[in-house]
Amino acid sequence: MEKVAIVVVITLAVALIVHLFGRARPAAQQLKRTTIAAIAAAIAGSVTVYGLEYLTGSDTELVDQAVSEARALPLVGLVLDDVPGAEARLRKSLSEELRSPTTQGPPRPLALMTELRATQIVPALKATDAADAQAVLTARLALMSHLKSVDPTTCRELVLIGIQRGEKLDATAQKLMRDMLTAMEKAYRAGRAALKASTTPPPALGDADVTAVLGEAGLTPADFEKLRTLQRLSNEEACDLGIKLNEAPGKLPADKAGSLARYLAAAQ
Repeated sequence: MEKVAIVVVITLAVALIVHLFGRARPAAQQLKRTTIAAIAAAIAGSVTVYGLEYLTGSDTELVDQAVSEARALPLVGLVLDDVPGAEARLRKSLSEELRSPTTQGPPRPLALMTELRATQIVPALKATDAADAQAVLTARLALMSHLKSVDPTTCRELVLIGIQRGEKLDATAQKLMRDMLTAMEKAYRAGRAALKASTTPPPALGDADVTAVLGEAGLTPADFEKLRTLQRLSNEEACDLGIKLNEAPGKLPADKAGSLARYLAAAQ
């Protein structure tokens, strides 16, 4: 249990470091960095904690545990199953990191998970259809709205780095979280199928485009300033901002709403 707690702490710390070092970046790019932290930090945390026990523990057992931790993260298990050789690469990177920890640059598992997210998850979500992307945001909004009233601290966690320990949620929130993960998986599958079919992907929004479109949806200069200093916001402020972001596509015409929904589904 102590090891699990340390992994959670390291996960939060790594994600926070990404926020702190990225706070001067454009707001839309900051959203991307947050998601990378949420996916990769748990792997880094697992490597750090279990690496401390390398001299006394079984290498295979530690790698198995870290892979299990990775598979519990949203969409990661699907990617490890979908991409030939991905799990083998993850196991190799974990084993190498345990034996010879990285001293410069990101740990090997973190670098790999960042790569898989950039090359597999993000393109799939950006290629999904507008309805599936909007379904992700709708499910996320339902979870945020519930957490705002019963657990603002976890709502803030969801906005910043994603919920790290789903078992701590109340029964309603756990159900809403399952709904959100189901919507994410459906959107990922649909986008991946579209890419395999060589369907021309919908036009992608760049950071500058997203900033402009969010402005059209009602985000103010004060909101963008909050995005740049997201980690400093109170629980209530962060939750309200997350809700406002995910509501934004619904305030736009259909052509822009779909593009923004895809971007937000992939970015958060």
